[in-house]
Amino acid sequence: MKSLKVLFVVKSKVMENLGVMYLSSVVKAAGHECRIVDIQHAVSIYNTNWKPDIIGYSIMTGDQDLFQKTNERMLSWTPAGKRAPKTIVGGPHPTFFPDDCQWADVIIPGEAEGAIAALLQSDKFYPNIDSFPWPDRADFPGMKIRDFITTRGCPRNCSYCYNDKWTKMFPELARVRTRSVGDVVQEIIVARPEFVYFQDSCFALNMKWLAEFSCQYKKFVHRPFHCHLRPEQVTEKRAWLLSNAGCVSVRMALESASQRLRTLINRGNMELDVVKKASTTLKRWGIKFMIQNIIGLPTATIEEDLATLEFNIRCYPNYGWVSIFSPYPGTELGDWCKESGWYKGNYSDISDSFFDTSNLEFDEEHKEQLECLQKIFAVCVDTGYMPKKEELTHDNFEALVHKAHRHKGDKVLYVGVI
Repeated sequence: MKSLKVLFVVKSKVMENLGVMYLSSVVKAAGHECRIVDIQHAVSIYNTNWKPDIIGYSIMTGDQDLFQKTNERMLSWTPAGKRAPKTIVGGPHPTFFPDDCQWADVIIPGEAEGAIAALLQSDKFYPNIDSFPWPDRADFPGMKIRDFITTRGCPRNCSYCYNDKWTKMFPELARVRTRSVGDVVQEIIVARPEFVYFQDSCFALNMKWLAEFSCQYKKFVHRPFHCHLRPEQVTEKRAWLLSNAGCVSVRMALESASQRLRTLINRGNMELDVVKKASTTLKRWGIKFMIQNIIGLPTATIEEDLATLEFNIRCYPNYGWVSIFSPYPGTELGDWCKESGWYKGNYSDISDSFFDTSNLEFDEEHKEQLECLQKIFAVCVDTGYMPKKEELTHDNFEALVHKAHRHKGDKVLYVGVI
C-alpha cells in the first residue's frame, strides 16, 4: 500500500485527546502520515497542500450534528474530478448510536487501534494493552499537563454512564485491563511532562500494582501527578503510597448526599461517612482533592441538592465541582427518564456541556435554581456559605456571590463567633 495521509479531527485541543493520539501512533507505526486538528481548523487544513486520504472524527454525544456539518463543508472543497477522502467516525456516539453516523464511510465501534491497523493493511498486531504504541504527542506541543492512562475500563455501573452498555457490547474485554508498571513509567520518562494527569476512571485499583508503581514512579519520574479515586479506595495505606509517589491532588465522586438519589444512580452502597473519612485521610497526607457532584437528577428536589452542597462544605475539599444531570440516551437512567416522562426531548438538545441547564421536566423556577446553584456551588464550598433556595435566582446572583465572599471574610475576621 502506498503511503497515506490520515487526518483526525477532534472538537478541541485544549487538552490532550488520548484516544486519537493512540490512533495516530498506530497510523505512523503502519508507515503512514497522520495529523490531529481541532474542528475549528479542520477545513483550513483540508484546503492546504496536505490533502488527506482518510479523515477520522472522534465524536461525543451532543456533537454529532456539528461533526456531520464539518464533514460536509470539508468534502465540498474536494476539487472536481478528485476522489473525496474516506471518512471514518469513532468515539462514544458512533459506538452507541451508529444509525446517527451513516453519513460516514466507515463506523468503528469501541476501541479502534485494531480496526485502524486493519484498514491500513498494517502487519502490526495488538494483542493486549501493553502492546499498544504510546500516544503520539506531536500535535500537542508545549502542554504543561500531560495525560496518561494506566488502565482501560471501569469496574462500576453508574446508571448515568455508558459503562454497563459498553460491557455488554464488548464482553470479550475484561472490565478493567491494566498496563504494566514498567510500560507506564517508561512512557512518562520519555514524555518528560511537567505535571502528570492520570485519566483512569479509578486509578490503581490493585494495591500490589500501586506499591510497585509508587516505588518506580518516585525513583524514575518524580513529577507531581493527579488521579481519580473512588472514596472507598481512600485508605491510609493507599494515601501513603500515592503521597510517597508524588500525588499532589485527586478527584473523587460523591454525586449526591441523598441516599435515595445515590441508590437511583447505583451508588447506594456508599455511605456518607466513607466520603468524610476519605476527605480527612487525604488532608492528613497533604493531598489536595476535588469532590464531584451531580445536581438536577430526576425526582431530586432543590432541598436534596442543597443538602449535597452542605455536605461538601463539611468535607471542605479544595474544590467542590458540580454538574447538572444530562439524560444521555442509551444509559440506564437516560432511558428511564424518557420512559417515565422526565425527559420529553428528542436528544437534539443534549450538548457536550453539563454545566448550563437541565433538560428534564422541572418547572422553570426549579431550572433557574439549578442553574444558579451550579454557578455558585464551588464558591459556597470555599466560603462555607449555605444559600437559601429563595436566593437562587438570576436577578439575585451578583448579590449572592457578594454575600458568600462576605461570609468568608466574616469567618476570618471574627474567629469563633461566625
